[in-house]
Amino acid sequence: MANYNHIVMPNDQAAGLRRIMAKPKPRIVSVLSASSTQAQPRLITNLAATMVSQGNEVLVMHASEHAFEHHYELAQSPTLLDVISDTHTLAQAIKTTTNGYASVKLMHKSLFKKANDAHSASQLNLLFNQLAQQYDIVLVDTMLNADSVLPLHQLNESEIIIQLSRKPESITEAYSLIKQVCGELGRRSFGIIVDDSTDAQAQIVFGNIAQVAKRYMQIELEFFGAIPADSHISRASKLGRSVIDAFPLAMASTALKQIAQRLDYKHDNIFNNKQAQLS
Repeated sequence: MANYNHIVMPNDQAAGLRRIMAKPKPRIVSVLSASSTQAQPRLITNLAATMVSQGNEVLVMHASEHAFEHHYELAQSPTLLDVISDTHTLAQAIKTTTNGYASVKLMHKSLFKKANDAHSASQLNLLFNQLAQQYDIVLVDTMLNADSVLPLHQLNESEIIIQLSRKPESITEAYSLIKQVCGELGRRSFGIIVDDSTDAQAQIVFGNIAQVAKRYMQIELEFFGAIPADSHISRASKLGRSVIDAFPLAMASTALKQIAQRLDYKHDNIFNNKQAQLS
């Protein structure tokens, strides 16, 4: 069995271990999209950059068959699966992006729907868990696999946020995602972010889906915020920058700051509180 300890902590290992033990466990958040697939990387990249601007160490992991690796500057990068196969090092797989957060790819998109053998799955989980410990928050661009679960055990045990819009088909898809996950993993909480809406509009959408989830599945949902329709997001993207960097006073930047604060590990861990209520 390969030993990844020397890869994961390449510098002063004792100092790194002290730093890990001194701070709370990393917050691992998987984002599932019931909205446009393009909206998923747009949210994650801007949210990651916003959290970096607030002093957090952030890792973004691409774990989906959608071909959006270039949004995370990972188009030609090796993957964590390559690392456990000893064809590449972890240092080669992790990228420091122009927006200040680190990014990594779980596996090549063509392999996403293929089942890994038990040994590879175990090694992937081990490597991911070791890597996550080096960050304050890990944001995961992902989707459900053929078994209607997320591709790593730790992701299924951690927070899931569903991104949706006000469109009826998006709301239906969000509820379907909740049913699929709970059908496999049992009752659990979810976070909700609503795209292209004001806070008032998002609250209506959230209230409707939360009421249905509570009534028919006894599922608790948590409102994380709304992302307004704001041309500054696309303008920043064309500049190759995050909206918080290019247009810090834009409405979208304000909304992202509020969501980032809710996800900050120094704030209350909503997921753990909700899971305790469900148990």
